[in-house]
Order: sequence, then C-alpha cells, then structure tokens
Amino acid sequence: MLSILIVDDENPARDELTYLLSLENQVEIVGEADSGAAAIGLAAQLKPNVIFMDVQMRGMNGLETAAVLRTIIPDTLLVFATAYDEYAVQAFEVGAVDYLLKPFESGRVHMTVERLKSYHGDEWGAAIQRVDAALHKAKVVVQKLPLEKNGKIIMVHYNDLIYVYTQKGMVTVVTIYGEYGYVGTLTELEDRLIQTALVRVHKSYIVNLDKVKEVVPWFKGTYWLKVEGDIEIPVSKSKVKEIKGILGLK
Repeated sequence: MLSILIVDDENPARDELTYLLSLENQVEIVGEADSGAAAIGLAAQLKPNVIFMDVQMRGMNGLETAAVLRTIIPDTLLVFATAYDEYAVQAFEVGAVDYLLKPFESGRVHMTVERLKSYHGDEWGAAIQRVDAALHKAKVVVQKLPLEKNGKIIMVHYNDLIYVYTQKGMVTVVTIYGEYGYVGTLTELEDRLIQTALVRVHKSYIVNLDKVKEVVPWFKGTYWLKVEGDIEIPVSKSKVKEIKGILGLK
C-alpha cells in the first residue's frame, strides 16, 4: 500500500491529482499540504512513503522542501510535478526522480503509481539514493533547521541558533527564540552544518561562533566560550587550535 502526501500551492492541481490517484489500487492519500512549510509538518506527523510535490511553489519551492524532508523522513520517495514543457523536464531530470507534467494525464499518473508499487527492498533503497543524488546535483541548500517543540516542526534559520548540546542521547538546540529538540545525533547535525559558523567545539557541544561574546582562557591551554545569555561552553583541548584559527586568535 502506498501512503501518499500531496503538496501543491494550487488547490485545483491538488484536487486533480487527488482524484486521479484515488482511481488507483493500493493507494491511500493520507494528507494534502499547500506549502513547503505545511508539507514538512505533515510529513513528520504522517510519515508517508511517497510525496507528490509541485516544483514551483510560493515561499519554499519543491526542491528546497525536498532537501529538508530528506532529513526528517529519509525513506520517503519523492515525485515532482511541474508545468515545464518536456524539453525543460529532460534538461532538469537526472534519471532519478519521477516527474508528472501538468496538466496531469491519467495514463502517466497510473504509470508512476505502478512503478512505485514495483519497488521492493533494495529497489526502493536504490530509488531513494537516486532522489538524493538528484537533489545534490541541483545544489539545493536550505539555511534552516527543522526543530521540534510541542509536537510541531519549527524551521529556524542557522543565524538564529546559539548553541547545541547533547545529554543522555538527546540533542537540544538553543536559539534566540528558546530551546528545541532535534531528531538526530550531534555528529549528524555537525555534518549538516559544514561550512557554516556552527562548529563542533566539544564532544557534547556545537557553537555558533557568530554568537560568541567572549573567549575565556582556562587552565592547561583550554578555553571557554561565552555566548549570548552569558552561557559558558567548554572547548575541548583537541579543538583549541581549530577554534583559535577560525576566531583569529594567536
């Protein structure tokens, strides 16, 4: 059974695709979203195994939304819908992600559904890898982090993060708006934040170096970083040289 989330900022397009998918066997439409932000929240809650998503949407477009969704529901397959003509699609396609052209055709929708239903085990995993390769080739970079609070997914810009810490296996992100949870490990988050001002300074901490107010020398050549809120965060001895270099300290 395919559980499907439909994402499009145009209501007629959602209605049309919903109708065509309802004609298919072993298909359950679990929800609809009219924006990228709404899609992220619904996807985290419903965990569909397939998302049909418009490429061109107001606000976060389909590719930007997809890049965030990969971090939340990595086993979900994405199918993009677009109004581009066939030549534009061929130029955009990387042989990985399935596409539906608007206006939708019942035969093409049926073909896509049958292809999705044919994926099992390793085939599904291979399709997921092709989606990731397509997004990487498109060079999609989203400067916001999906964080959790009270059952909601909140998108917070990297610039608004102060520091991150892990305790008893739980990752907490401290922002200018308050504290939020992050689904994942500190190492996974570190990998995501490469080439940003958010740097791993300790086995238990990532710090936004743009939020550092004071560098406090400590014994045996170590340091503490005082960030907004006058919170002091330790720098591991193994990280001292790297952090001093980034901050321009001698």
